[in-house]
Amino acid sequence: MKTRDKIIQASIALFNEQGERNVTTNHIAAHLSISPGNLYYHFRNKEDIILSIYEEYARNLLLDTFPQVTSEVEPLDAIILYMDSVFQTTMKFRFFYSNLPVLLGKSPSLREKYVEVQHAIAERVSQLLVSLRTANIIIFEDEELVDMVSILRLINTFWVSFYQTQNIVNEINDSVFYQGVLKILVILRPYTTEASLPGLLKARDMYQQRYQDALYP
Repeated sequence: MKTRDKIIQASIALFNEQGERNVTTNHIAAHLSISPGNLYYHFRNKEDIILSIYEEYARNLLLDTFPQVTSEVEPLDAIILYMDSVFQTTMKFRFFYSNLPVLLGKSPSLREKYVEVQHAIAERVSQLLVSLRTANIIIFEDEELVDMVSILRLINTFWVSFYQTQNIVNEINDSVFYQGVLKILVILRPYTTEASLPGLLKARDMYQQRYQDALYP
């Protein structure tokens, strides 16, 4: 692995473990046993590292998160694949979700990239919901689509921050993310057709069990 990639991966791990605000470029260099000068050869500062991390994060979201409903992928399976992908991406880059407004406020370049990517994500979520409606999995009016997309993205983006403000012990582990998935299923249930409801309830039970297993390993 190239030094630049090692710096990115080490930064992700340290930011997740210790919190981005508690990690400096010197900490990252020491963790990798390289000189600060070697780190600065690849990145100008910590904000430059975070911007590069976000670009990797965006690739994960846009390339891996949104399955297509096709003859090979059943509509309900597409929901499960979507939520699993969101969970995995959120877990890998969880420091973003814990400190997002501060990170965006410190870096205009990151904010610009974030807004650009979020517009693309909103479009992908819209397409997924429309494909589920076409497959008669969920029912909604056209004018509801924008709000549905916003609500789902609110849960995906800010669930971790919300959780951390509501609990004395705010450790982020798998159980926290499964709770977020369960909230998404609650949002979708009123829109689910009668024929598709058993499948959605089966998915809910599966994630409820995953939550229990993660809570009491």
